[in-house]
Amino acid sequence: MKKLVTMIVTAFAALMLVGCGASESGSASAAAPQAKAGAIADTIDGGLQGKKVLVAYYSWSGNTKTVAEQIQRETGADIFFIQPQTAYPGDYRECVDIAKKEMNENARPAVANKVENMDQYDVVFVGYPIWWGKAPMFVYTFLESYNFQGKTVVPFCTTGGTPIGGSMADAQKSAAGAQLVRGSDSSDPAAVSKWLKDIHAVQ
Repeated sequence: MKKLVTMIVTAFAALMLVGCGASESGSASAAAPQAKAGAIADTIDGGLQGKKVLVAYYSWSGNTKTVAEQIQRETGADIFFIQPQTAYPGDYRECVDIAKKEMNENARPAVANKVENMDQYDVVFVGYPIWWGKAPMFVYTFLESYNFQGKTVVPFCTTGGTPIGGSMADAQKSAAGAQLVRGSDSSDPAAVSKWLKDIHAVQ
């Protein structure tokens, strides 16, 4: 009899735990739309048809400039060079040392210029080199200087091997309210053209 009572109590406790689990799952489901809203999209919703597009970029060595100009040509976008208020040294080692210091301090170096009428743009491509796994920190200053609510932001970068993923997460935080679209970390023209087609930026 005692054994039977123990089995009943154990079964009841198990049912209670299942009930609690269901309740927690319900909470997670309620939060799911927020997670989805913050997700990085695979494509630009509706493509670029009828939308005003900007390619904003920073280039230290010229590689990112080449990719930015290709995107401009293929999409018909306007183009804007993001200029740091303090130029980075031409010497690579000096440049990356400064970049590392800025990254470690989570600095927001000033930007020297400003996009006029940013409000008019529906889609903004943002390009940069990857330094220490991230964009140059002043690029985040640039993103945080504008209201991207309701806009689409498409990062792209040039890199010596580090993929774009880490900088995408940072861009998503800095371009608050924007829908981010899967970026490119290639400087190969054929790969860039394919990426533009894959994200529905071109036909």
